[in-house]
Amino acid sequence: MLKKLLSLLLAAVLAVSLCSCELVERVREDIRTLRRMADPIETTYPYLEIEPKEVAYNEGYTPVQSHYSYDVLPLEGERALYTELVKSYYDISPEKDEEVGLYPMPEIRLKGYSLSEAEVRTTMKAVSDDYPEIFWPGGTLGFYSDNETTVVQPYTLYSAQEVDRMIGAVRTAAEEFYATVPDGLSAYERELLVHDYLIENVAYEENVDLKDASANDPEIYTVYGALVEKKAVCEGYTRAFQMLLNGLGVDCVGILGSGENELHIWNAVKLDDTWVQVDATWDDQEEIYARYLYFNVTEDYMLRDHTYSKMFTELSEAEINGYEGDCPADVMNLFIPKCTDSTLGYYYRETPHLSDYDGDAVKSALLKAAEKKDEIFCFYIEDSLDYQEAVTLLFAEYPQYFFEYVSSVNNYLEDYSVDNSNISYYPLEQCRAIAVMLKYY
Repeated sequence: MLKKLLSLLLAAVLAVSLCSCELVERVREDIRTLRRMADPIETTYPYLEIEPKEVAYNEGYTPVQSHYSYDVLPLEGERALYTELVKSYYDISPEKDEEVGLYPMPEIRLKGYSLSEAEVRTTMKAVSDDYPEIFWPGGTLGFYSDNETTVVQPYTLYSAQEVDRMIGAVRTAAEEFYATVPDGLSAYERELLVHDYLIENVAYEENVDLKDASANDPEIYTVYGALVEKKAVCEGYTRAFQMLLNGLGVDCVGILGSGENELHIWNAVKLDDTWVQVDATWDDQEEIYARYLYFNVTEDYMLRDHTYSKMFTELSEAEINGYEGDCPADVMNLFIPKCTDSTLGYYYRETPHLSDYDGDAVKSALLKAAEKKDEIFCFYIEDSLDYQEAVTLLFAEYPQYFFEYVSSVNNYLEDYSVDNSNISYYPLEQCRAIAVMLKYY
């Protein structure tokens, strides 16, 4: 009999399972399973090995594998468990464990390592962070430890045949996207393609049960939900963003926190040597001009209406396990990069800048937009101008400079004009931009 038996079944951390961005507590007590695991007689399963085919990536870019959460694991035993978990997840029993009601994956026995519950949770969170493409572990996880050995029994909700089918469907969806990506794009341009692809192809799943996660479709939290079923909550968006961008050679990680008083998850992206933050879920707006409010922003910008969950090093073991504190188990971050560069945001990079009221750059860009009869025109107000004052002087009070810009542009248009009497505008103050709706006659 083991000297120490930790009475718990850990819910698999691989999917963060944010129900409409609300993380539900997943620890379940199961005495029968604990007794079975404590029994020195081992049960073996004829595991079916899943061998996914290699994704046909775009040959112009070298894929990267996330490693940032692995790198911060402080213990050798945690890193050993991490490696074994990744291997274990690709073998699944053809039969369910009737006591648990899930499909077992190979039991992991780490000789010479005594990991606590919190250390196991932290390790599984690291795997979840680094491998968005491994989306099937879930449900219940058995665990016990003594002074010399740690044993972990993972399970999955799905049969080996189901997992194989789902992996294939994700691979097909990813390859279809990669086939549309031109060669020679900068990291920023690849990131923008992924961002726009998800917004245009994934629908946010509104109908979720906030009280009972088991009542929800589990796929909405995964890359499978986002890329194959085309519906997801924030975790599905975040995992798909990371997976697709990693496949194009750009480092990307997830950040766990909250927004609008609900648990939430979004991304950080490394462009060359600079990290920025992106929230594709919140950018998924019907209004096209508002689709880049959270694209490549600084942490100060994001923290205006987002909040980070604590780092794992700031939490006690009881807090990591969900026994103390304000949050359920596993609500923590292992890695959050510093994001301070404000020059990589969409509106800063992609729209003309207003630096003075002569507005030469804005007028030039407005003429090009009018020649194409664009209905939306955006521009950026530089820091040298007071934003609110600029909006007032451009649109609301004399001299209403923007209408002067339109009159100037109309002098160059031959067969039609921008309707100066039918202009509406939308201040995007948090990113110092303005969106203008244009009509023509």
